[in-house]
Amino acid sequence: MPSPLVIPIFIPHSGCPHQCAFCNQNAITRETESLPDPARMAALIRQYLKYKGARSRVELGFFGGNFLGLDTRHIKRLMADAQPFLDSGAIQGIRFSTRPDTVTENTLDLVRSYPVSLVELGVQSMDDQVLDRVNRGHTSDDTVRAMALLKKQGLKAGIQVMVGLPGDTRAGMVRTADILAGLKPLTARIYPVLVLKKTLLAQWFKHGKYQPLALDQAVEVSAEMFRIFTREGVAVIRMGLQTSGAHDPDVIAGPAHPAFGHLVLSRIMYDTIVQKIQDLKDDQTSRQIKLCIHPRFASRLRGDKNSNLHRLKAVFPHLDFEIQTDPAMGSDQVDIFKYPA
Repeated sequence: MPSPLVIPIFIPHSGCPHQCAFCNQNAITRETESLPDPARMAALIRQYLKYKGARSRVELGFFGGNFLGLDTRHIKRLMADAQPFLDSGAIQGIRFSTRPDTVTENTLDLVRSYPVSLVELGVQSMDDQVLDRVNRGHTSDDTVRAMALLKKQGLKAGIQVMVGLPGDTRAGMVRTADILAGLKPLTARIYPVLVLKKTLLAQWFKHGKYQPLALDQAVEVSAEMFRIFTREGVAVIRMGLQTSGAHDPDVIAGPAHPAFGHLVLSRIMYDTIVQKIQDLKDDQTSRQIKLCIHPRFASRLRGDKNSNLHRLKAVFPHLDFEIQTDPAMGSDQVDIFKYPA
């Protein structure tokens, strides 16, 4: 099924009980107002509807805050503002991000009469020590309970995790992915931790109390988490923050890249190719490797600035590589052939 057009309505920090060490939603969302007034929200919806194209489904998404942590009157008002677009059929669903500890019978009652298509939980980690260190204010048990409650009420759940939080380790991040994949969310987002201005993390970084992951480290562990999620049928719908450009003035440090997701998928393809080469029967008469792929994914195979090809040549210096495209191949398929020089 084609992905819906999701119209983002940003509510930075709204409904949040306190400030997490890493968070500056105003920098991430580029929004200064915590809640849009009815006129602005209607204008945003109408603007995005122009980009619907051939997509048959449109959803409204409330992001950047803690939706179910909003005051009851604000939840009701935002839903009421969306109602005319639901009644007209312009919008078919509503999704929102929220903290696991605000998913309760009472808060879900507030949205029960609306077509909620996805509830995204800001999990970040399943390590309670890491959550406590970044002032997250909820526990891993809150996530397990929230997932169970959403399932009980027939609501689809998504999860959001962070790579490189203070005190976390590669093993801990992989464990987080393993646990969450076992809870069977519909979707996942993977965000590398960036040091943003006006955050506690920025102070820790300044005083040498926190060191962010290098870009290669963040890509590697994100690739492993991606594999875990997809293996369990969880759709990874985003990797990397929108504010992850290398020259973003709000980013002080961290694995920032405007195409972080592309780097992760390229790394996964590189690992696949290496394994396939190692599985080939070695002989001394063949030194040419032909890599066959759908033309749409040739750039993913090559990697950023041909990095995959350079890396392959470094690992297999006795081999020469050639790329051949075939539009009949599947999107996640890469075939490898060895032939005489």
